[in-house]
Amino acid sequence: MSHSEFACVKSAPIFSDLADEIITQLVTISTHQKEYMAGSYIYHPDDDLAGLFLVDSGQVDILSVNDNGQEILLYSLHSHQMNVEASLFTDEKHHHFARAKTDAKICMIRRKNFQDLLHQHPELAIKILNAYGKRITELENLQISLSLQSADERLMLYLNKMSNINMQKTFRLNGTKKELAASLNIAPETLSRLFNKLSHDGKIKLNKRDITVL
Repeated sequence: MSHSEFACVKSAPIFSDLADEIITQLVTISTHQKEYMAGSYIYHPDDDLAGLFLVDSGQVDILSVNDNGQEILLYSLHSHQMNVEASLFTDEKHHHFARAKTDAKICMIRRKNFQDLLHQHPELAIKILNAYGKRITELENLQISLSLQSADERLMLYLNKMSNINMQKTFRLNGTKKELAASLNIAPETLSRLFNKLSHDGKIKLNKRDITVL
């Protein structure tokens, strides 16, 4: 399938509600499908937050290192998922690092190009800020919602989301169950019990890494 630069930029949550003519302007400052080999780094701790990036294909892990030098998986990004949208508005540095888990293609909008565009078009700046404010409100509401959800509710929400992204009831889990547990803030042993419970309750069918949402 050919890559649509317009659809790629439009898929970023911060831009999804903007008019097509604004998306077209953003496309002119975006770069697309830069290739990273499995094991290569997209950014390191203390790198400048150069801009937002979206995973077009493959998997990217966002990790940290504890005081003992042990890597800790914070979360994973898969196809059509985005990272660090706030980097468009700040010159802070990364505190973690991003590494390609598999061969990956990354699309990006760099902060300098983005802010130069806003300087040239003040009316665009207002619309972007309004969209960003809406996005922050949505994230705050999501955080509140997640804090009130039980572990099995978080897992079921994730499975339904992945079913919608794949546009089919049956799909294969991206990454390992350990990685999924970390991203959902669930202990790995608890995640295994939850999968068994959801299967027993007739909400999913489980065949190794293949999931069917019923």
